[in-house]
Amino acid sequence: MSEEDLHRIAVAAADKEAAAFELDHADLTLKEAVVVALENGTPPEVIAEVADLEPEEVIGLVHGVEEPALLSLGELDSAEAQEPAPMTLPSIVQDVS
Repeated sequence: MSEEDLHRIAVAAADKEAAAFELDHADLTLKEAVVVALENGTPPEVIAEVADLEPEEVIGLVHGVEEPALLSLGELDSAEAQEPAPMTLPSIVQDVS
């Protein structure tokens, strides 16, 4: 196998990894958009039509979301204005002197 063959394989593998990352990112973006739309009262049937999905798939997307949707700019501003909660350490950490 030549160096050129190995280089083509490495480039193809990197391209595949980059495409998988983009697909994962697009999937997460869709899930977050669906969650926000549902929170804003958009019926699952309307979301399904726009996203070219079945209504059951829309609901499945919501149940697959592990992280909360991103905050809007207004929510982010109000969250930053709030006093952060005090941090408490587990007793095992606090007792170390």
